[in-house]
Amino acid sequence: YSSRLPLIKAPTLLIWGEKDDATPLAHAKIMEKSIPDSGLVVIKDAGHFSYTADLALTERVLRSFFGIK
Repeated sequence: YSSRLPLIKAPTLLIWGEKDDATPLAHAKIMEKSIPDSGLVVIKDAGHFSYTADLALTERVLRSFFGIK
């Protein structure tokens, strides 16, 4: 589906684990470059379910992305 990534119109936030062995970080970097208006947050030492590795960081990132105080 990589050829369709540039067609994504919504602002996109990618949250990825630095040590994700199911979907490597290299894939996230390709996605970030291919999706217009996208950003990538890499959670250090996290695996595939990176958002659970640091819930406080995940909450801060999501609040910022959605403009929630």
